[in-house]
Amino acid sequence: MRWLTALLLWGSITLPLAAQIVDTWAFTSPEMQERALTVAGQIRCPQCQNQSLLESNAPAAVAMRHEVFAMTEQGKTQAEIMSFMTARYGNFVRYQPAFEPSTLLLWGLPPLMLGAIGLVLWRRRKAE
Repeated sequence: MRWLTALLLWGSITLPLAAQIVDTWAFTSPEMQERALTVAGQIRCPQCQNQSLLESNAPAAVAMRHEVFAMTEQGKTQAEIMSFMTARYGNFVRYQPAFEPSTLLLWGLPPLMLGAIGLVLWRRRKAE
């Protein structure tokens, strides 16, 4: 009975990890596949915690990935695909959002923080 319990416990832990969605998208050429994978790798899954469309198996990511693949097959450029995805899902899906007024804080805060830290360290060192 203990063996059966242990086996069921082991199966309940390992089987969900093995059950993953498999993409079976057929590309027309290896170059097209490379382009599509590059674009999908630069788009963030809206459901997951910091995973790209290639890394995530969430239903939303799978649908978005297939959309990217289809758009690539239709001959759309990377800029067109990124523009479409941003318009549809917002700047959140971009790992590197465009520099515009709405993202000014996002781009400006890291240099300001580094400058402030440098100033504090410089003043501390000067005071010693």
